[in-house]
Amino acid sequence: MTTSYKPTNPYSLDGTLEQLRHYLAAVNRTDALELLETAITKAEEDEIYAQRMESALLCGSTVECRSLFSDFGDYWAKTRNVFPYYPHHDNVNLIDSAMHHIKRGCVEEAIEFYNGMHNQR
Repeated sequence: MTTSYKPTNPYSLDGTLEQLRHYLAAVNRTDALELLETAITKAEEDEIYAQRMESALLCGSTVECRSLFSDFGDYWAKTRNVFPYYPHHDNVNLIDSAMHHIKRGCVEEAIEFYNGMHNQR
């Protein structure tokens, strides 16, 4: 019998947002942080979007994460001619990856790994 492992989020919505902000700031991805803050602002103004956000961040999948942020860009947009080639796609993927690390309880290790791979000076 095959079983699938779906980690659950141990944090409240506020705790999750705090963890996401910490992760995105620590890996120096202000563009992804701006996307998150835009979504938070929309959630403060739109109750239905707030419910979608809570569901996606507390127990959602990658597909739900993509859907949540689709209000602000096209995840499947064609490549641009300049770097970053897929800005919305990359930012959504980073937020989704951060959510995975939050659920697994390995945020600090993930930050260290990301910075080692992408932010070496």
